[in-house]
This record gives sequence, structure tokens and C-alpha cells, in this order.
Amino acid sequence: MSTRERRSILSTPIWFFMVIVFITQLDGGAVPTMLPSITRTFGLTTMGSSWVVGLYTLGLVVGTPITSNLSDAHGTRKVFLWELAFWFLGCLMTAVSPNYAVMLLGRFIQSLGDSGIMVLSMNVLLQRARRNNQGRKVSTVGIIAGLSAMVSPVLSGMLLGITHGWRAYYFMMLPFLAILFILAWFMMGDSQTDRAWKTDYLGLGSFSIALALLMVAITFLQYGTTYLALIIGCLLVAVVAGAVFLVHERNLGDAKDTMPFLPIRLLKLPSYGLTLLLGTLGGMFFSLFVYIPTYVHSVFGLPVRSAGMVMVGVGLGSVVGSWLGGLLVDKFGYRTTLVFSSSLIGLMALVITLTLHNLQLFMVLSFLMGVGMGSMMSSPLQVIAGRLAGPENRMQAIGGLSACKKIGTTIAPLLFASAIELGKVGGKAGLASYRNMFLVVIVIALVNIGLTYCIPFSQKEVAND
Repeated sequence: MSTRERRSILSTPIWFFMVIVFITQLDGGAVPTMLPSITRTFGLTTMGSSWVVGLYTLGLVVGTPITSNLSDAHGTRKVFLWELAFWFLGCLMTAVSPNYAVMLLGRFIQSLGDSGIMVLSMNVLLQRARRNNQGRKVSTVGIIAGLSAMVSPVLSGMLLGITHGWRAYYFMMLPFLAILFILAWFMMGDSQTDRAWKTDYLGLGSFSIALALLMVAITFLQYGTTYLALIIGCLLVAVVAGAVFLVHERNLGDAKDTMPFLPIRLLKLPSYGLTLLLGTLGGMFFSLFVYIPTYVHSVFGLPVRSAGMVMVGVGLGSVVGSWLGGLLVDKFGYRTTLVFSSSLIGLMALVITLTLHNLQLFMVLSFLMGVGMGSMMSSPLQVIAGRLAGPENRMQAIGGLSACKKIGTTIAPLLFASAIELGKVGGKAGLASYRNMFLVVIVIALVNIGLTYCIPFSQKEVAND
């Protein structure tokens, strides 16, 4: 990113990015609340309902690295405006969709608009912060996203109660997105880069195809061998596309006028590779929360709506953890922060496995688990990736990390569902099933701790840690 670009972005108020993050992150908590209504509207099967969320996740995974690359090559302002425009168009298509296909297309376009908002905002905050304050600056994004996740189920639930339909939520979003687009147009200023980079279309295309087909294969694995031919076909094409990408990017390393889609220098760093793996495992942690309402409903017999309220405590814990994670990174370094957060998650999961029958204690423990997840995912990994990449490739580095987190959220349901299935008695999930699920969390936490100690930081990074 050029000096001129950095000056332009540094002049944009922080509150503006926080408002955009809050508005755009409402969707993640709103859709699960509205999903039963969407299912009834279009008469969807269980698989059809799953693609309302699954296709959005696919768009995020594919779109985030693309957005990051285009921002480094062509400037943040231009990409930010395109992101908001896609968000608006996707919301509009979803709101007026006459059938399931149009609604899915709207959701996919919306996900492309959401794919870079968090990454772009984090990059701006990293630029504006002093080195000893980067953790707290970046954690602000996590705090706002956590608050948004807490507000969105309540907001979407109120709109459902008043209008008896899910479309009102998307119509409500349109004026806010239009206002944000106008504010971005005038407040972000010019952001032309010093050099005119060509877009790496072959790298962009081959990487997107490989990642998209890998995600589709993982998604259909949840249905066993029913779609085995499709899964094998997707994996084969993904391998070919991935090979094309690696060969092309390696040959593009010396190009003077084309910015590689992903910097090979970064991919060769063991520290960055392990950071991506930690991001993937962190994404797996977040998938656990999908099963908590079902666990509370099945084990304690609470109504489904009341069981979902348990997530408020988890969300509050993640907000507290986001703040704490930023503070720990600045005071004690990211290695200490990652070990603390992984240890807290693992310890809480262990206590939960021993006290599965106690609802009050579970609510306290799930809050503390939320603190651990918030402190892990809010800033340490982003700060590591940003420092390893440097100013010129920071967006691409953080974008790759964000994509790996989403991949983790896609893989984890396979592990948790398998663990629950192994513990079923008479075809029903009980205490043994959910004990297995939390045991998987303990294993992931232990792997996280081990990987954290394996990251080979340079002497400069170790000194600052």
C-alpha cells in the first residue's frame, strides 16, 4: 500500500469503520433466527435450509482473499465502495426474491460484499496504531462484531414478531447501507496507489475455483456417501486448480507489473503457515456455538427459544474476551495471549464434561469459554499476520487468515456431528453425545497450545513478545 493511500485512510474517522462493522455483522446472528420463516416461505428441505447459511459462508471464504488482493493492488477506498454496493444489491435481491434461487443468489452477492469489511477495517486500525497498541486497536473490531452478534437475534426476532415475515429485516438494512455508501464516498477521500498494478486474473481464478470446490466437498461430506461422486469430482478439480495456482504464483514472483494473488514469500514462512492453521482451529471453536442451544434443549428440556438465550452469555463473554485479548497482546505478547485463551477454552470444556447436568454452572462456564474464544480470535492472530507481512502485503496476509477461519467453521461440524453420533443411545443424543463433543474441543485446545509454541518467530518478533 502506498504512502498516499495510507495518508488517505488515516484521515478517515475510526467510528466510521466501527459503524460499518456493526451494521454488516448483524446478518450472522439474524439469519439463524429467521431461518425457520425462510424455510416455510420457500418450502425448503433440511438441505435447502442449510444452503441459506452455507452459500453465504462459501462467498466469504472465496471473497475475502480476492478483496484483500484487490485492495493492495488498487486501493482501499475503491474496494470498500464496491463492498458496500454488493452488500446493498445482495440485500435488495434477498428482500424481493420471488423464489429460492434468486434468494440464494442474493445471499451470495451479499456475502461478497461482507467478505472484506472486517479485514479492511482491521488493516486500517493496524496502520493507525503504534506497535505497542496494535492489539487493543484491532480488538475493537472484535468487540463491535460481538455486540452486533448479541443485538441481531433480538432485532430480527422483534421484526419477525411485528411483521410475521423475514423480508422486513433486509428492507430495513437498505437505507443504512445507502447512507454508509454515501458517507464512504465523501469521507474516505482519494486512495490511488503509487503504481498501476495489473490484476492477477489466473491466480485469482484458479485459487477461487480450488477453494470453492474444496468448501463444497466438505459441505456435502456431512451427508455421508450419498453424494460421493460429487465430492470426489470436486476434490479432483480442486487439486488441479490448486496446482495451477501454485505453479503460476511461483512463476509470477519476479513480475514487475502484476501483483501476485498471494505473496509466495509469505506462504514459504513457517510462522505464517502455522498462523493460518491456528486460524483454522479457531474457526472450529466458533462452530461449537451452533450446537449449544440444541445441547441445552436436549439435556435440560428447555424450549428451543429459551435455549437460544444461553448464547447471550456466550456473546457477552466474547465481547469481554475481545477487549482482554487486545490488552494481553499489548502487555504480554501474542504467544502468551494464545496460550492463555486456548488454555481457558480447554479448561472450561473439561469442567463442562464433568458437570453436564448443571445448567447454572454451564451458563457460567460457557461465558468463560466465550471469553477465551474472544481473546483468541480478536487480535493476536491478526497482529502476527500483519507484522509478518509488512505494510505492502498486510491486507493479503489478514485476508488469508480470515479465509482459514471460515474453512475451520465449515470443517468443525463434521467433527462435532460425528462425536455426537458416536455417543447416541437408542438413536437419541444424550449426555454421552455432548460429552464427546466437548472432548473434541479439549483436543483442539491442546493442539492449539502446542502449535503456538512451535511458531518460529524471528528474533525481532520474539523480543517484542
